Amino acid sequence: MVDSRGDAWSELSRLIATSPLNVMVCPPDDASATAATLGLGTGPFLGAFARNTSGVMVDDGWLRLLGGSSSADGLPGLDQASAGTTGLLVVAFDVLGGVFALDGGALGTGNGSVYHFSIDSLSWEDLELGHAAFVTRMLAGATTSFYESLRWPGWQDDIATLQPRQGLSLYPQPFMAEGKDVSSASKRAVPMAELLAVHNDIATQFGTDRGVQATWP
Repeated sequence: MVDSRGDAWSELSRLIATSPLNVMVCPPDDASATAATLGLGTGPFLGAFARNTSGVMVDDGWLRLLGGSSSADGLPGLDQASAGTTGLLVVAFDVLGGVFALDGGALGTGNGSVYHFSIDSLSWEDLELGHAAFVTRMLAGATTSFYESLRWPGWQDDIATLQPRQGLSLYPQPFMAEGKDVSSASKRAVPMAELLAVHNDIATQFGTDRGVQATWP
């Protein structure tokens, strides 16, 4: 059995414990093969997530950092979330269906930079951060400023009852001119896989970018 108590997990545990946000670590699943499937060791943050968690819910569940696979009700593992993609590794979702992925060649130079597929533009943006830097910033509270334009009064109450594999569908959608005021949009809980598929299909039709086609249930 691989010893998962490496420096990366120690550092991640410290970042989680000192985060100003409400953070919940989903416990690891003994049956998860994510780390082995992706060839992840214990040193990098990716390996620490895959071996020690089945995901981490950040900022009351607004951001979901992916780790090892879990039950059908939990977050998909890093390997499952990326199964329908080529040249990138999906590492996180947000509650509105935004996606964060490491570029393996599909999005840019293939240097492993974190890209964000934003629901208000339906295109990928290079955050110019590695995975560890991205995680560190988000756990330090960067979600507050990063999502400032996509939040509304009382958003915590609206997402409080969502399950890990659910997101919120907004209408009008934020990429539409009439959807820029998210506070007045209607909000409906839907499966995250459905939300990602809708964004991917619309982006493809618009010719902006390809999103992520979820193959997990």
